[in-house]
Amino acid sequence: MALKQPGIIVKSPSEAIGMKILAGSNKEKALALAQLIEDLLDELGYTDFHAKLSSIRLAIDLKASHRSSAHRLHCYGCTIPHEVRLEELQGVHRRYMQARRRDKHLIGIFFSVSGFHPAARNWFSRLDAAARGDYHLFGVDKICVLLRRAKLVASHDHIVHTIESRVMAKLGAGDLVFMAGRFYWVFRIEAKRGAAYAALDAYGSSVSSRLAISIKRLNGSLRGKRALNLQAREKVLLALAESGQKNIEFLSRETKEPLSDLREVMQELLDEGFLITEPAGLPRWRFNRYSIKPEFDVFLSLARQFLDGSQRFKFLRSNFVVQMLVAGLLPYLEGRFHLKLSEEERSWLPKFLAVSPSALSCALFAPIGEFLSTSEELERRPLSSLEKERLRSQHLSKLYSTLLLRYVSDVQDSRFDEVIRHKGVRGHLYRITAKAASDEELFFSIKGESYLTLAVPPATGIATQKGAGLHSSLNSDTLLSDARALMHIQEFDCAVELFDRAIKELKDPSKLLKAWHCKGSCLLSQKRHSAAITCFNEALRYDSNSKEAWLHKAVCLRELGDSSGAVRCARRVLEIDPAHKEARDFLKNT
Repeated sequence: MALKQPGIIVKSPSEAIGMKILAGSNKEKALALAQLIEDLLDELGYTDFHAKLSSIRLAIDLKASHRSSAHRLHCYGCTIPHEVRLEELQGVHRRYMQARRRDKHLIGIFFSVSGFHPAARNWFSRLDAAARGDYHLFGVDKICVLLRRAKLVASHDHIVHTIESRVMAKLGAGDLVFMAGRFYWVFRIEAKRGAAYAALDAYGSSVSSRLAISIKRLNGSLRGKRALNLQAREKVLLALAESGQKNIEFLSRETKEPLSDLREVMQELLDEGFLITEPAGLPRWRFNRYSIKPEFDVFLSLARQFLDGSQRFKFLRSNFVVQMLVAGLLPYLEGRFHLKLSEEERSWLPKFLAVSPSALSCALFAPIGEFLSTSEELERRPLSSLEKERLRSQHLSKLYSTLLLRYVSDVQDSRFDEVIRHKGVRGHLYRITAKAASDEELFFSIKGESYLTLAVPPATGIATQKGAGLHSSLNSDTLLSDARALMHIQEFDCAVELFDRAIKELKDPSKLLKAWHCKGSCLLSQKRHSAAITCFNEALRYDSNSKEAWLHKAVCLRELGDSSGAVRCARRVLEIDPAHKEARDFLKNT
């Protein structure tokens, strides 16, 4: 009768983290171990190190003292090929307890890069306080916490998120390796074309293929595995996002990667479902045209990869992203947040997210459990529909506030101006207000605003309050364009000022017509009807058949109580265009 085999527990990447020190000799490994442990102890507040290295046992005995308390430390560390066994831990702990008899304040730490065997951990956890002393075990998990606290590496969860966004293949175990004084993350990958591995730097950026091969040479567990060239993959995906339908020779010139390397990269991206090909001759590998698969799930994978990285603005500007945002963003957000956007929100939200990678990343991927639970609670509460709608709007505004804060963080980046200029935006207005009060008095209240124009090169650093001091070299066309942009965001005072300046410089009658009419529209919105009529009259000097100017003049006259004058203006519109619906409706209501 066959014996039943024990089940195999497959660990997720976040559970299977290991740690290794890579070097060309045991002596170099011992020196690297000493450097690592001194960095860890420095983060814990220790100084005055006295170390004794053993290149045979790949271990270090180190004495130090705490900077603030002056308590002495007995530290032992090792980087052996296996977990620390029970008898090994007992021997090191015994030496600590002997030294503690001479110094009752002595602290002990055991750093094990390879971790501790479960039997050793169980024995140590069962010791009472007297038998244990002030002794602490630092395995891989605690070492990683210390390294992250010292800002020497990113969190493991962040790294797993990063590698999962870059590779659509099954991830195996991951290691944090220390080599030549630097940290790297290495993941085994079960790719379609066989075993592979990928290497990232301490914070999740891809490393060069040369460095990945150096890691493999010193790491025996990577023998027989090919390195994924993540840097080449990123270059290819960014090039194809900008404009698809490129063959491998074009991509080689654009990415400056060898053809031989790109052949393997292109096949990997095809296997993982990132790309599609269109045949264009033989041999196929040379003439096939590649493009990114136009699916929203593929966009989400690429967005995870690029929106938080150094290429986030370039990615956001690409044609592929623009197409995906138009095709799938609104349905995705409505499904994700369980809401129905208004027509106004459906109009502005995609445009807003299309210029801010941080805001878009937040909208696509940030945790939303709290948002959804609050939404569900609102639906369950016995409130009137009007009150529910008010609370729902208030709840939604918190989401928009979060997105706005992300947007503001992007504004500080010099590449932000390039993105909104690429979208045709000529300027942007910022306004901030902060208030605080006790229950008896105002504590503080401060506000500020500035209008930044993109009409001149960003190097000039133009930034003026309320548009009042815009650069004098702005030409009349730019002034007119900026004024209209301000009108659209209902900054009418700023807009009127720029319209006045444009009118002084414009010579083209059609542009003067536009400037006078837009200025009148701003004044009409501010209920300055007499001044608006003057503007519409000026506009009609340049085109007596301007339907919009006649109709807006009619609105102003009606507001001033001149109904007969308003009717005459509306009838003039119908003389120009008998089918003008707004004029007919105006006459019915006047």
